[in-house]
Amino acid sequence: MQKRPKMSFPRPLSGLMHESLAGLGLAERLREAEIWRVWPEVVGDTLACRARPLRIINGTLTVAVSSAPWIQELRFMTDMMKEKLNSCLGADVVREIVLKAGRVDTPPVEVPEEIIATIPLTLQQFAHIEAEAASIADPDTRQAFIELMQASLEQPR
Repeated sequence: MQKRPKMSFPRPLSGLMHESLAGLGLAERLREAEIWRVWPEVVGDTLACRARPLRIINGTLTVAVSSAPWIQELRFMTDMMKEKLNSCLGADVVREIVLKAGRVDTPPVEVPEEIIATIPLTLQQFAHIEAEAASIADPDTRQAFIELMQASLEQPR
């Protein structure tokens, strides 16, 4: 009986997954799937909002583009995009890029919270707000109205 090779324990899960996928012939498909992850860094944020990879079949990457003018613009850049994608993926995965008009869903843009300098209210403005709010009977509504008026007057124009 032949002895099995000694395994070192513990083995990283990533290494086991990579070996398993390679054994199943899925390593190439996994590399192709990386296209969606690296796309924004390859083409930049501006183009990533207007063009999205749809599918890759036999080395041909089909990209949905939001409008005809952008298709025309990207036609001049397909060789550069192909080189950058293959460089990021570490192999010759993309052999051709086909541009197609289509719907491009843009991911939600995170707007950084800016600290906006507020204008301090004067005593006259506070008095005006209190006078206007005095006619509101409900205390919660009155307080909401006061806060809204203060926030409105504190914002720079």
